[in-house]
This record gives sequence, C-alpha cells and structure tokens, in this order.
Amino acid sequence: MTMWDADELATIAAPEMFDLSAQLDDGTMPKTVGIWAVAVDGRLFVRSYTGLEGKWYAPALASLRGRVSAGGVTKDVRFERVTDEATNTAIDAEYLAKYTPSPYAPEMGQEPVRSNTLEVIPLD
Repeated sequence: MTMWDADELATIAAPEMFDLSAQLDDGTMPKTVGIWAVAVDGRLFVRSYTGLEGKWYAPALASLRGRVSAGGVTKDVRFERVTDEATNTAIDAEYLAKYTPSPYAPEMGQEPVRSNTLEVIPLD
C-alpha cells in the first residue's frame, strides 16, 4: 500500500479543512468540498457527517477514487472503508482533539457518522 510522505501528510492534515473531490462515473471530479480530516499513525481519514446525503460521499463510495488538496499539495487518492474498531477509536479521539470546541466534534465519533469513515490513500 502506498503511504503518505510525512511532509505532504502534515500539509494536508494540518488545516481545519482541505478540499476533496470524488470521482464521478464519467471519470471527472467536479464536486470539490471542504472537509474535516484527521491523521492517525501516518494515515489520513475523513468522515461524512451527513452520510450518503453528502455530495461527495456516495460518489466516493461508488468510485473509491478522488483528489485532495491543501497548502499547495494536491494528490490523486483512493478511498477505503474503515471498519477496524481500534482504528476507529483512534480516529474518534483525533477528531475530538483537533476540532474541539466545535459542537460537531463529539458527533464525529458517534454513530451514524462513525460508520462513514474512509481512509484516504495516495495513488502515487
């Protein structure tokens, strides 16, 4: 599996939000959204607060491909569902640490949001 370069991961994960585009059926990636993300153990994760109603999440699940961008770093990526409990617990803690005092921070570690976790893996 391709891993994040430490500097690129820090640049992508550090801001409050980064830009994410999910690849559509026709191969295009027109829908860019600002999204919260956290890094855990050198890996990058996102969660869809609104599940399939979010404009990026259903296309991301369908194609498992997309693009992320922040701080001058742009990467084509693939998405992989996260179901491992230990990983999800670490992601919960990182969302809470990074996004408190937002009132949404606790909900990012609760169901149904927690079930909408994707790992963001660089393609190159």
